[in-house]
This record gives sequence, structure tokens and C-alpha cells, in this order.
Amino acid sequence: MDRIDALRLFSAVAELESFTRAAERLGLTPGAASKQISALEERMQARLLERTTRSVRLTDAGRALLDRVRPWLKEYEELESGLAQEHAAAVGVLRVSAPVDFGAQRLVEPVTAFMTRWPGVEVRLDMTDRMVDLVDEGYDLAVRIGHLTDSTLIARRLAHAPMVLVGSPAYLAGAGAPAHPSDLARHDCIIDRNRPAPMLWRFPRAGEPAEVKVAGRFSLNGAKAAVCAAASGAGLACAPEWAAREAIDAGAVKAVMNDWTPEGRDLWAVYPSNRYLAHRVRLFVDHLADWFKGGLCPRGEE
Repeated sequence: MDRIDALRLFSAVAELESFTRAAERLGLTPGAASKQISALEERMQARLLERTTRSVRLTDAGRALLDRVRPWLKEYEELESGLAQEHAAAVGVLRVSAPVDFGAQRLVEPVTAFMTRWPGVEVRLDMTDRMVDLVDEGYDLAVRIGHLTDSTLIARRLAHAPMVLVGSPAYLAGAGAPAHPSDLARHDCIIDRNRPAPMLWRFPRAGEPAEVKVAGRFSLNGAKAAVCAAASGAGLACAPEWAAREAIDAGAVKAVMNDWTPEGRDLWAVYPSNRYLAHRVRLFVDHLADWFKGGLCPRGEE
């Protein structure tokens, strides 16, 4: 392994805080990775990493080296890749994780369009509402909706996902339509357990934000299921506009309290911080950004 590769390995160990995961990323054994880091420390005449049985941490010398080599490695990779990668054909398997409802309702069409454009790519779309570990579970990227917390991932915002408050005409005729967030206290609210705080609904109206603790007898998990429950007359649902649009257009539910828009969320493409990101992944993220730049409603419904 030459010195550039040793620095790449060091950067990966520092980023992942693991010899095993760094070695796996670069196609090495953990033992070989450990030996290369030891050789690098000998050349630098400094201990770069503190190793314990449970973790790997940078020393002060390691942190100083990392700060200097990271931008250089990035520049070197761009130089090494050159223009060839920009024009390379996308090939191989692309493993994507996405939420169940959004994946089925909004992601299948852009995935199909991507495969039509790049016939050398095979897409394996796994739909789950569980937060997957992209590195450990072998995913190339995930499509996520909401607030991101994992700083080890690269995230690209694709679109905003506005929310709406909906109820069936029959329910609203009997219970009345709420005009203010405080009115929700007297309503049956459908609780979507997939939301981060399912019983706390926020309305960030400018100058007059409101936060309401709601209650209801019907709880479930899934945006489309919440809209279906609202259409059946079970109560009011706070759901993404993309999930409710079809039911609104069909008259199965009505949007209410339009002066108080619920707090929305964002749609993201997230992927591991990996300098050797496959070209097909970069192309797919760009494709999604272009596809959703007009919003999350299907093309033709906008």
C-alpha cells in the first residue's frame, strides 16, 4: 500500500471510528489495516489513534493530520477521476431504502424512469419504515422524510413535504370543522405512530405558532393509512399533502384549517460519506433532485 492509500485508510478509520469498517470499505482485512496505520504512525513519528477494545479515537496529532489531509485527498480524488467518470456509463446494482408509503406511492415512477435511461443499472428498492444502517446493511442510499440526525451521512435535500389536516365530509358535518389549533382538543385525532412526536401537532404560523397535544382512539402507522382512516370517518388526520392529494381530489376527505398549515418536513437523499461513491449513486441522486424539483405530487397532478 502506498502512502496515499495509507492516508485514505487513516481518514476512513477516523471517520468511521473503526478499523473493521474502514478495512471493509477499502477491501482490506482488519489486521492489514492495523498494520498500515502502525506503519503510518512510525513514518509520522506520532501516535495518531487511540485504540481500545470498544472504540478508536483521534489523538491531537491525528486530528491535526486529518485536518490537513482531508482537503488534499478530496482534490487528489477529483484529479484522479478526471472527466472520465462524468461520462462513464452507470452500471451495477443500486440498493435503495425508502419509507413504505412514499416508496410505493412516489418513488417507483422515478426509479423506473432512471432504469429506462440507464439500462445497465439494477435497482433493489427496499421499503421499510425502520431506520436502516446504510453502511452495516449494505445500502447505497436511503430516501428519508423528516429531520436528520446522523452527521456521518451525506444528505441532499430533494424537496419540501408540506402537511395538511383532513377529515371526511361526514365527520366534519357531525363534529364541525376546526378553525384554530385549540379546537383540536374536542376532536378525534388519528395518531400516526410513524411521526417523531405522533401526539404533538405543530402549526408554525408566522408570528403566532401553535403546538397542540392531541388525542384519539385510533392510532396506526403510515401516512396513507391515516388518510384512509380519515376518509372512513374516524377523525382528523395530519398527513403529508402527497399522501392526501388523491383523497382530497376525489372528495373522500376535505382539507381544513387552511390558515394554520401543519409543520412540514423535508425529503432527503442520504448516503454514506464515501469518497469512492459509485457513479450510479451520484446519477440517481441527481435524477431524484430533478424529478422532485416541482414538488412531491405526481407529474400531471401539480
